[in-house]
Amino acid sequence: MGFFPEISIFSRSFQEWMDLIYDNREICKKPAPICYSMGLAMAHLIALPIYIMAFYTLYAEKSQNFKIYKRYLATHVISNFLFEFHLSVVMKPVLYLPYPVIRFSGAFFLTYINGFISFCIMYLFIASTGWSILELLYFRFKLISSNTVTSIWIAKSSVFVKNVRRILIVFSSCTFCFLLLGITGMFDQTAHKEKLEIINEFPELTCTSAVTLPKSSTDIKPIHLFNASVFVSIIVGSILCATMGSVSLLALREMVRECSSSLRTISMHRGFLISLFCQIGVHGVMLGFPLFVYMTSIVFHFDGNDVGYVAIVLASLHGAMSTLAMIVFTRPLLNFARSKLHSIFFPRNMSIRDVSFLSSSQSRHQSSAVNGG
Repeated sequence: MGFFPEISIFSRSFQEWMDLIYDNREICKKPAPICYSMGLAMAHLIALPIYIMAFYTLYAEKSQNFKIYKRYLATHVISNFLFEFHLSVVMKPVLYLPYPVIRFSGAFFLTYINGFISFCIMYLFIASTGWSILELLYFRFKLISSNTVTSIWIAKSSVFVKNVRRILIVFSSCTFCFLLLGITGMFDQTAHKEKLEIINEFPELTCTSAVTLPKSSTDIKPIHLFNASVFVSIIVGSILCATMGSVSLLALREMVRECSSSLRTISMHRGFLISLFCQIGVHGVMLGFPLFVYMTSIVFHFDGNDVGYVAIVLASLHGAMSTLAMIVFTRPLLNFARSKLHSIFFPRNMSIRDVSFLSSSQSRHQSSAVNGG
């Protein structure tokens, strides 16, 4: 008789424990705002045909002169696609501005995985995208500088570019190492979350899918080293891109003046450079805007959630817009895309026009034969 009450007490406590776990799971699965989700869905509908056309044109282009450069372009498109998929589908960040907290509400399994891991993966995709565009510009820079052998300053600039590129590799490696060291901070997330003023209003912030930045302190932590290394890498990368771009344009002007290459080759190089400049601009603006909104809202402590969600939707489109710029300003890809789109949307018009042209030619030939002319 005395044994059964102990079993019932144990059963009730176990049931309460299971209910607590169930409630916590339901809280962690709280969806993102509906308008924000609809905006991301619209962005996907816009981006999908652009990526399909990009992969088709890269596959269909068989020119031997374009073979190596096409691999660089394909790598860049793939990195764009993976980053956008991870940001808008897997992560789908939810903002709580002006507090430095982000919760990831995309894939279901993120409910049980620490959000810091998702952030690390996002950084790797951003780094791969940046390096892919940098290698595209470096590849074009080497081709242009190797064709201009008469200028000493171009040879010196090539040495400078190589050294700065090595420095950037070192800082990128340090950034990755600091990111790995920052994993230790993921175990302190609970203590930081408990200090938030909105923890009672938004209990989902206790979930592992939510990540918060610790308040500034006098101690140097891996996250501070990571931020500093990222900042230096951006500065060095910007200097490297500006140097390669400006030297390449000046070298093309010299090639025109010295008539060392054909005008068609020079025009091709200039078109590729314009395409790269447009892609860099798209990445800088559409990725820099969300970061600007986030930092400004935290520093000046104002509610920037609405603007922040718009910025995230724009960031989810940055890869597609960069890929679109690549197609538009790369003549071989543009020619393939234009012919394919024309054959898809105007197949009958083309056939009718061709038939009418042939019939008019035959009628003119018959009338000339009849008139003896």
